[in-house]
Amino acid sequence: MSIVPISRSSALAKLSPFEQLANISEERVWLANFTSKQTRDTYKNAISDLIEFLELRSADELRAIDRAHIIAWRDHLMEHGASNSTVVTRLSAVSSMFQHLCERQVAPKNPVSGVKRPKVSSQTVKTPALATHQVRAMLDMPDTSTLQGLRDCALLHVYFYAGTRVSEPCKLRVRDLTEEQGVPVLDFAVKGGKSLRVGIHPACVQAIHAYMEVMRAEQGEAYSGDAWMFQAIMNGTDGPMTRLQFYNLFKKYAIKAGLPVDTVPHSARATFITEALDRDHPSDAVQKTVGHASITTTLAYDKRRKKVKDSASFVVRY
Repeated sequence: MSIVPISRSSALAKLSPFEQLANISEERVWLANFTSKQTRDTYKNAISDLIEFLELRSADELRAIDRAHIIAWRDHLMEHGASNSTVVTRLSAVSSMFQHLCERQVAPKNPVSGVKRPKVSSQTVKTPALATHQVRAMLDMPDTSTLQGLRDCALLHVYFYAGTRVSEPCKLRVRDLTEEQGVPVLDFAVKGGKSLRVGIHPACVQAIHAYMEVMRAEQGEAYSGDAWMFQAIMNGTDGPMTRLQFYNLFKKYAIKAGLPVDTVPHSARATFITEALDRDHPSDAVQKTVGHASITTTLAYDKRRKKVKDSASFVVRY
């Protein structure tokens, strides 16, 4: 969004904070209104991609685009391999921005209005779930004789025993591991700015404690309370690991364990939900554990409905 400046000139630096904010473009106001960093990044990337495709040079050009421009961009995305869900997300981002611009009367219309969007199945989640032996292979992969291995082992346990989204362990602090009525729990900051308390399996607790004990031995009182639970050990920082670091860490162990190339952190969430439902755990309890607003979303992760091992191909004889 480089063509949408926060300020028009260095002269604005001499203005009061109120005056400076009054000069921020409506596009920036729209983007800043989202509380989720992930949403902001996704929507910013969508607008930037549109700007680059149309070779726009100013905010006025952006605000003047028409439906034909959006259709050409949509077709470009699809021709270059973007998934239907990616195309829909990008169109939604642009539509959301123009809705804001129209409300503020700085754009004449929403060019996304009326543009056909590719169909996205809401019945199933495509992210693959893993078999129990594949999960075990990943959990056993980190070298727990090192601090980094202990951290990675604990993190993988959180993914597979709590069914979290990829970024949720990033926000965990030491104080977020606690107890309620004698049951170990983790307090997650989840989607929508909400909090979610999850009771966790003893194996997960054991992995976290093993890591935390060594961290406390090394950092003392510094590793307590508000300290980040999972830290970037290699560079000696006491800050949280980034979402990308969590993603890459998960992928590294999936590759080491010889799992399919499409195994990602979201696979742990799909696996957790499928495994819990497969063991006849109540679907509403699973829904609450993973923080879904709707039971329909939870059931969309259930891979039991399409078990490839139950294929009729295995029973026919010729």
